[in-house]
Amino acid sequence: MSTKCNFRLLTFVGAALIAMSLSSCERSSQPTITDVSGKKTPVATEAESPSATSSPELTRIRSDSDWFDDVTESTGIVFTYRNGAKGNQFTILETVGGGVGIFDFDCDRQQDVFCVGGGTIDPRTATPSGLPCHLFHNTGDFKFKDVTVSGHISVDTDYSHGCVAGDIDNDGFPDLFVTCYGHSCLMLNCGDGTFIDMTNSASLTDESWSTAAAFGDADGDGLTDLYVTSYTDWSPEDHTPCGNSIVQTIDVCPPQNYNPLPDRLYRNQGNGKFQEVSEEMGIRNDGMGLGVLATDINQDGRIDFFVANDAVANRLYLNSEGHSFIETAEFAGVAYNEGGSPEGSMGIDAEDIDGDGLCELWVTNFEMEDNSLFQNQGNGLFQHATAAFGLAGQSRINVGFGTGLHDLDGDSWIDVYVLNGHVLYNNGFTSFRQPAFVFRNLDGRKFVDVTGSSGTWFHVPHSARGGAVGDLDGNGMLDLIISSINEPTAVLRNQLPAKNWIRLQLVGRQSSRFPVGAQVTVEAFGHKCVRLAKSGSGFLSQSDSRILFAIEPERAEVDVEVAWPSGKHETFRARVTATDHVLIEDSGAD
Repeated sequence: MSTKCNFRLLTFVGAALIAMSLSSCERSSQPTITDVSGKKTPVATEAESPSATSSPELTRIRSDSDWFDDVTESTGIVFTYRNGAKGNQFTILETVGGGVGIFDFDCDRQQDVFCVGGGTIDPRTATPSGLPCHLFHNTGDFKFKDVTVSGHISVDTDYSHGCVAGDIDNDGFPDLFVTCYGHSCLMLNCGDGTFIDMTNSASLTDESWSTAAAFGDADGDGLTDLYVTSYTDWSPEDHTPCGNSIVQTIDVCPPQNYNPLPDRLYRNQGNGKFQEVSEEMGIRNDGMGLGVLATDINQDGRIDFFVANDAVANRLYLNSEGHSFIETAEFAGVAYNEGGSPEGSMGIDAEDIDGDGLCELWVTNFEMEDNSLFQNQGNGLFQHATAAFGLAGQSRINVGFGTGLHDLDGDSWIDVYVLNGHVLYNNGFTSFRQPAFVFRNLDGRKFVDVTGSSGTWFHVPHSARGGAVGDLDGNGMLDLIISSINEPTAVLRNQLPAKNWIRLQLVGRQSSRFPVGAQVTVEAFGHKCVRLAKSGSGFLSQSDSRILFAIEPERAEVDVEVAWPSGKHETFRARVTATDHVLIEDSGAD
């Protein structure tokens, strides 16, 4: 717990802008930055987000028919992610933002909340420093207690971005990995309500810029491995803001101004240590990773990885019998947009959205780029389906970050939410704060925009980044927690009436204890409902890992089919009692 995760700082800026020359405008009332030619450019001086105007007043009051009620003030979750904009250095580091985690750290069957802290940026040197993360314990009735300072968890990290939970020692208690600029942190859950920092002892000593991460058993040995994405080689020593001579302001430079950093795959050696095996396992070193998803994408019983890259092609790594990975994104049709160009991809997820039993892939993108829905055609092939499902143009002018594919209304079909916020303070096509969206799935055929009835939080623009989804009050409906830059973390309670439901916690034996890559199928509402056990979904965040199914009100029992990562297939007969069921590998019917 005493080890400090020291790291430098970086940020990302999206994908579609080129670097621009610094302005020569000089205003005596503002501080300036001088470029190599001696010209000076004014620097924004607002305390938090430069040129980010205050949010407008709500256009409507809360309605009991809204999907989500903003209950932040009553929950006890008081936290704000800081990106260091107050330093007025306009670094790419401060564009990435941070995530939030929903997981049951003490195994009391109530989902707790972890908030990533971010950091500060020195106004003279652009050197980043970390701010503390916070852990909130769920005490019931939608109330949370901050247990950070009571010694539950070491949160003194470098400038932090993301979090992911997984069970690295198969003891049943979720461990936590926090990604940072510099030294990321692995926190081992001791099972007594406390964590210890085991980063150095686990040989996770990389000090580059890490963004997203995902857990999963990559080699099939029953131990949970770790995939970590990296962004660019920005450093405070080489930092110079970019400018715009037209609007006479400086701003963040695009990622194309920097070199990519290699992603890293770490093999769990089973003795508390990890070994980097990226090169030998076929992981490329030329991405600008901001998202990574671990699950079984091609239904062969092995963990695959889908990586969302900024400004360069996305990657799809299919597992070759646990010995290596084959990168197939271009062949599969998920590397580029429909025009064959790379996009600025950030958020990421996968689920079966059309009811055919195959998982679709979904990524959020930069402004003037549609978010991408890749429909699974089978045989390792995908087809662009953003327009076909009614999502083209819906959020095109915004910069998409946090997202998730979840059944938010309890009708058995997978819906989607999208969080937006610009990375440029002054020079984007749209403002720094942007609206978020919720889209409802109509019977697997198309999505419709239901943002207007989704609650007051969705009617004010935000600088949103990470979002996590989970049932925080145990009523069978999924709630949202959202992390925005320099804004209070928001807690949104799902107000839709709970129907009949069943929720499953999978426990592996031959598979790793939390069996990322498992596929669960239930027949409900006249169609097959397929859900995935996955890690890394969303943007820099950890959602509730339990698998929730809506069931018809008259049903008393259902058959639950589980395809485990070990290759074993089992069927469990479960009573529909609007509660949790624990399904243990090797205890069902073959």
